[in-house]
Amino acid sequence: MTVRRWLAVAVLAYAAGVALQFAVSPPDAAARALVALSPTVLLGLLVGWRRPASPAGPALAGLGAAPALTWALEDWGASYATAHPLPGALLGAYLGGGGWVLNFAGFVALCLVFPTGPLPGRRWRAVPWAFLGAAALVIAVIGLEPLGYADRGGPLPGTAPLPLGIAAFRVLDVVAGLVLLAVLGAAVAALVTRYRGGDDLTRVQLRWLMLGAGSVPVLLAAGWVAEFAGAPIAVAYTGFVAAMVLLVPAAVAIAILRHDLLDVDRLLSGTVSWLVTSLVSAGVFALVVLGVAQVSARADDRVGITAAAFVTALALLPLHRRVHAAAGRLLDRERTVMVASIRRFVGAVRDGRAQPEEVEAALRAGLGDPALRVLLRLPGTGGYVDLAGAAVEVPLENLLPLAARDAEVGALVLGRSTARRRRQARELAVEARLPIEVSRLRIELRQALQDARTSRARLVEAVTEERQRLERDLHDGAQQRILAVGMRLRSVQRTLAPDGPVHAELDAAVGGLEATVAELRRIAHGMRPSRLDEGLAAAVGDLVRDSPVPVDVRVDDADVSEAAATTAYYVIAECLANALKHAGATRIGVTVRPVAAQLHVEVDDDGRGGAVAGFGLTALGDRVAALGGRIEIVSPAGAGTLVRAFVRAGV
Repeated sequence: MTVRRWLAVAVLAYAAGVALQFAVSPPDAAARALVALSPTVLLGLLVGWRRPASPAGPALAGLGAAPALTWALEDWGASYATAHPLPGALLGAYLGGGGWVLNFAGFVALCLVFPTGPLPGRRWRAVPWAFLGAAALVIAVIGLEPLGYADRGGPLPGTAPLPLGIAAFRVLDVVAGLVLLAVLGAAVAALVTRYRGGDDLTRVQLRWLMLGAGSVPVLLAAGWVAEFAGAPIAVAYTGFVAAMVLLVPAAVAIAILRHDLLDVDRLLSGTVSWLVTSLVSAGVFALVVLGVAQVSARADDRVGITAAAFVTALALLPLHRRVHAAAGRLLDRERTVMVASIRRFVGAVRDGRAQPEEVEAALRAGLGDPALRVLLRLPGTGGYVDLAGAAVEVPLENLLPLAARDAEVGALVLGRSTARRRRQARELAVEARLPIEVSRLRIELRQALQDARTSRARLVEAVTEERQRLERDLHDGAQQRILAVGMRLRSVQRTLAPDGPVHAELDAAVGGLEATVAELRRIAHGMRPSRLDEGLAAAVGDLVRDSPVPVDVRVDDADVSEAAATTAYYVIAECLANALKHAGATRIGVTVRPVAAQLHVEVDDDGRGGAVAGFGLTALGDRVAALGGRIEIVSPAGAGTLVRAFVRAGV
């Protein structure tokens, strides 16, 4: 039979039960039954309409149909003791005493088919037949000895065709009860089996059923307490009835139609934590009151109550924490494991055992989403960057913005997006806010440092160009004009007598001009060696030509910028000066070679070593750093000195 036909059968059974109740029961009782059971059947119809293939729709309708038929059967039998019994009321009285067991029919059907249909295997197909057999046994036992339930409103005396003794009845009653409990346990075992072997969706749906069904025993116990306290039965068990006909069906409908409406794991673990904490706290309260009363019979009741309240308050908070943690591990294990993994990662970041940029991998592992991406938004920018600082195109789908202090700091891009996954991702993002924020700050710092390096490199390049311009101006401008003046003075000098005073003065003036030209050449050479126009190798060769100690020079051809060549030249010049003036070196080596995008400069000597970075090397270090490079100095005492400089070649 198809799912739609089962749904039609269940609805017809409910309609028949309600119609029978209006026929055999007082109108007010029949109306109460209609009002109480109609929400369950309507939810079954809704599920059947929205999910035609789901067996939960017929099961919900059956959850309302079974009580409707059972109540009609009981009212039919109850008419036997009235002045105007209904036709066949004797049979109804016989069956109605144990007819309450049929209320479980809808529950058994729901357990066996929720949420994806019957489980495969003969033993599961036998459970419905076993329930019918157990129900028949209970009805027969109670019908055979009505006196055993007479004090509980059971069948009327005289309706049993084969009365039994009380002792025999009790034995059969226990046997029938155990058989019924075994069948109900088998139905619940179907849910356990389905949960253990089900996928994530099945488990979430089953947890919704657990949440709704878990309220039934709690409210039933509350009804017992209320009845013991003197409340009318109709009032005491209102919550229990509401749980049966409203909470459980509503939970089933949500599980099928909107399983990700709320975080059922947190609801379930929070409910269990609250329940256990409340029960234990009530027990502590009662024990303290009883203990105070036993210590002193004359003690004021207010003292006991105050002491109990104080002790309960002290125990409540740590108790709730422990119970909440235990319930989370048991009922919300997926979330507990995810949060614990992220907290361990955050602890590793705090301890320096992990880098904050690894947060993306940690979130991927925690959520089980290998396609997840962590994007960051930098202040003053309109887009997102990844954890390496590279700009990315952001897809509009599956985007989960992250905010802190009313400002957006980034976003998560989920590979799989559902309402439940988004809730989990938000919670994990809150747990991982430290590494996310640190990653963002580190990107900002790296960009700020890069901007500073770029700015310094531009300044060095500008200074180098300015020095080159000044060197050309001095060579082509001032020097040439001074030389022209000197030549004119020499021409005038030749027209004068060699032994005259004016001749001597002109000779001294020309000598001063020649000294001025030599000083200008020295200044221009200090600004920028003119031999650099012929290449770095020529400039270095000119630099070491007059060295008093041998210098081994190896300069490989390299296409480098003007600033890089000038910086390399000054590094070599400063190291040569230090080796000759302070180290007492007898041999010096100079090596310049391009490596990838850098120019490697090495100057080593066999001097006394023990060199420290003085003003000259410190200034060179700043100049090299301005080009995005660095300097290394290795100078053990008595073993010479090695200076390495790494300069960006393409600045």
